[in-house]
Amino acid sequence: MMVLTETDWLALSPALCLLVAGLAAVGADLWRRSHSAFVSCLLSLVGVGVACGILLRLLVTGGTYRGFEGTILLDQTAALLSLGVCVATTLILSIAPVDSHRRRTNFGELYGLILLAACGMVLLLCSNDFMLIFLNIEVMSIAMYVLTGITRRNPRSNEAALKYLVTGAFATGFLLLGVALLYGATGTFRLEGIGGALATGNNSPLLPLGFGLLIVGFGFKIGAVPFHMWVADVYEGAPTTSTAFMAVTVKAAATGALLRVLIIAGGTRSDLWAPSLWWVALATMVVGNLLAAHQTSVKRMLAYSSVAHTGYALVAMASMLGTNGDFSLDGAAAVVFYLFSYTFTTLGAFLFLVHVGHEVPGKAGAEWQDAETLDDLAGLGFRRPWAAGAMALFLLSLGGVPPTAGFFGKFFLFQAAVGRGHTLLVVLGVLTSLVSLFYYMRVIVAMYMRPAVMTDEQPRASVGAVLALSALATVLLGVVPGPVVEWATRGIASLH
Repeated sequence: MMVLTETDWLALSPALCLLVAGLAAVGADLWRRSHSAFVSCLLSLVGVGVACGILLRLLVTGGTYRGFEGTILLDQTAALLSLGVCVATTLILSIAPVDSHRRRTNFGELYGLILLAACGMVLLLCSNDFMLIFLNIEVMSIAMYVLTGITRRNPRSNEAALKYLVTGAFATGFLLLGVALLYGATGTFRLEGIGGALATGNNSPLLPLGFGLLIVGFGFKIGAVPFHMWVADVYEGAPTTSTAFMAVTVKAAATGALLRVLIIAGGTRSDLWAPSLWWVALATMVVGNLLAAHQTSVKRMLAYSSVAHTGYALVAMASMLGTNGDFSLDGAAAVVFYLFSYTFTTLGAFLFLVHVGHEVPGKAGAEWQDAETLDDLAGLGFRRPWAAGAMALFLLSLGGVPPTAGFFGKFFLFQAAVGRGHTLLVVLGVLTSLVSLFYYMRVIVAMYMRPAVMTDEQPRASVGAVLALSALATVLLGVVPGPVVEWATRGIASLH
């Protein structure tokens, strides 16, 4: 019988807080129906707050918790990205009562699913073994499938959930096959074991195919080209709060897990995966921005924009292999900072659409609809100046305009890539960023230079407060990026 040590519990503690809070929220909804929304929300926020406190303390002290014989590794990189996931979860939970009331969904199941997904994401970021990586991807994914289709009366939401389920299952097949091939070549599922086998000169023909299939599997999860086909339909069909949660947390968790796999398992043989990742990064930047530029739906535009931002993160990951064939971690810290700053900017942009939604007539009374088109946003700069100003800030940050978090995120990414000799990727990255300004400015023009079409939006104070916090974080990470950059750099150094 295995006895859990103190280190085992410490490594699990953030995820356990989220899991216990999720179970408590569901239980409160079952047993206390009269005030279930308040009690469930309070329990959920307490659990996430405790998890955030544990992670923040770990970042400040610079410690690492290695549990279960090294299969779970809560290091600085995992702690920083997990903190981003928990902060995003907190912001989503803060507006969940308003969203549940509008969409007539059950409070308990919504809180439980959000916290279960966050638990899977935190464990995924800490996983140091392929079996745990697979299991936690499935925990995260199954919860997100249900959150996508949680508005059961909405056919568009049901269609999005089915598409997400089918493509997610397809991606899991590629991922498992890649893991099986790496196991066949090295005889272990442990990331450090695979890295050690490659360092001793293992030249099995299964290795390049195994890493290639891993990139395909993770590429589906993070929405990289050409594995992005599901992104726009799922983001558009899901409730916007679920879309916001999905866009930032799933991307951060899956990209962080891929970064860990490539550094620990593939760092000694980056020639097996870096050239493929280079082409995926290039295609993702170009295709994502070109598709976003043709969209009339703001949600679909932001969906393809998220695809493009995946490409920017992959640029730095691909540049870990230099043009002269040496391996370096210069770009890895830039990826971690970029993912952390991207969380607040994208979350704020999607939640703005929730904030300025409106009631539309339906067969059984009024039905809530989030803002989705440019007509929905027309004239908001004068009717809702603070909210429109926050949205303009988010869009400028996504476009990389200084002094926002998005500018410094891209600056660090491109600086790392130039230092490694990947000038072509950087040039294309800058050009595609200029293209992105075109479709971001279309939204700003609609808010400030077009007459109002919709006038019945019903903003809520809780959503407005989340927008304000996201805007504040976007500015602070742009003006004072130093502490987060230091945490990211220290984390990557300890990871390697």
